[in-house]
Amino acid sequence: MRTPLRCTGQRISDIVITTEDPFVGDITRRWRWLGRTLQDLHVTTKDDIVRRFLLFGVGDTCMELRRAESERVLRGQPFLADATITTYDDGAGGVWVDVVTTDEISLILTAGTKGAGRPSKLRVGDANFMGEALSASVEWREGYFYRDSYAARVTDYQFLGRRYQLSAGVSRDRLGVDWNVEARQPFFTDLQRAAWRLNAGASRDYVTFTRTGDHPSLRVERDFMDIGGIVRVGVPGRLSLFGASVSQEREIPDSLGVIISDTGVLEDTSGVLTSRYRSHRTARINALWGVRNVQFKRMVGIDALTAPQDVRIGFQLGTLFGRGLSVIGAKDDDIFVSMDMYMGAATEHSFLALQVQGEGRENYDEHHWDGVLASGRVAWYVKPSVRNTVELSGEWGGGWRQRVPFQLSLGDVTGGVRGYGSSAIGGGQRGVVRLEERVSVRRVRNFAQWGLAAFVDAGQMWAGDAPFGVDTDVKYGAGIGLLAAVPPRSRRLWRVDVAFPLSPTDGKRWELRVTNTDRSRVFWREPNDLRRSRARSVPTSVFSWP
Repeated sequence: MRTPLRCTGQRISDIVITTEDPFVGDITRRWRWLGRTLQDLHVTTKDDIVRRFLLFGVGDTCMELRRAESERVLRGQPFLADATITTYDDGAGGVWVDVVTTDEISLILTAGTKGAGRPSKLRVGDANFMGEALSASVEWREGYFYRDSYAARVTDYQFLGRRYQLSAGVSRDRLGVDWNVEARQPFFTDLQRAAWRLNAGASRDYVTFTRTGDHPSLRVERDFMDIGGIVRVGVPGRLSLFGASVSQEREIPDSLGVIISDTGVLEDTSGVLTSRYRSHRTARINALWGVRNVQFKRMVGIDALTAPQDVRIGFQLGTLFGRGLSVIGAKDDDIFVSMDMYMGAATEHSFLALQVQGEGRENYDEHHWDGVLASGRVAWYVKPSVRNTVELSGEWGGGWRQRVPFQLSLGDVTGGVRGYGSSAIGGGQRGVVRLEERVSVRRVRNFAQWGLAAFVDAGQMWAGDAPFGVDTDVKYGAGIGLLAAVPPRSRRLWRVDVAFPLSPTDGKRWELRVTNTDRSRVFWREPNDLRRSRARSVPTSVFSWP
């Protein structure tokens, strides 16, 4: 049996790469037909793709930091479920490196029906087309009383054969359109010297507001563009990032609200949305700065059912300071400030982390702050046993003097209280506390891992200055969930949740949710009703440059 060696400066004589499909080993007979079908549709990741993510090559000096960071970078790719890098003695004073990766299932397939089994939506694609780190998908949704919706998205995770990324998407909704193109070199690791991004897009869409009765909507046009980069100063683990970017953004809301009904687009007679939001056109030069002192710890069964993930330990802060410019038709004279802070700590059986994000603008013409948006999450994970995970978390978000149509909802799919999906409660600020226990119950050979969950949510809304906002007392919801990871080492978690509202409110009814998400790569992903109001031309974090 070979004995692994630690990297201590030896010369690397060879690199052997093994890429495995999602279902490694035997699959129980009951599921063998499905496993074989999925494998027949799957092409394992090419060796060259894996090799390009490595931070070392043949002939280089073997350094433990580069080995560990290469392993973590590979595990961070959405088309890979796991990766291990081990070094062995080559018998000549050097080492050879064994790289083993396991793929996620690449097939993208979702469908929905309405009434009598009539198809209402379909999405098909491949998240790792031909094993080339290329994700492509198309989607269709029935428009019912309006035009059907179509969407297409392509992402190349190794554009031009480098660790660059290129993504492009276009969609035509029942009343709007949206497109976005982004090229970037993400800041994968502290060993990088630089990162950059070029981003552009536009949207024409309606923002719908929640209230009792008809839900009014307001049309808004948004165009945006930014280009910039950052450089590293300092040693890995303790460093600063300095950079600059140029951005441009245009926001044109309609002056009158409408009701998107089954019989057509009708006028909203409430008058609440009439001339509420003004048009803006800004151009800025931005200074980027961040400080970071973090390490990574490999833990199992935190956000995934049984799969490993790399959690951040330490502190990091990223900031952006922008100054408005009177160029290319820009009219707004302002400064823009954005911040993202993270702190994390871990032991062998627990993980505690906090992340806070915020942004705002000071309007020099009117001498006040507007467009203020803040959100965050704090979470404590405890592993009382290998099979059990207890998660206690708090999430919050709010907006003040928003420059684009804005409202948060108690029943938002990702940010609200589970069990209140039919609620008509909206506001300007929201806070939710969640307690959940997940238990890994049974493994079906190498096909799937099953689990169960029980959860309780408590949340509250504050009206703020959002249209149709209301103040509420604390609303409680509870439920149970059936969990699955396919295959067992997948970091994508399938959930079938049944949630019940426990507090008196309008639209009180039980709720069924079916989701398939990967939470292991990002600690805090803002809910859509928060994220859609953020400045489009500003990176969320200077470190991830997403």
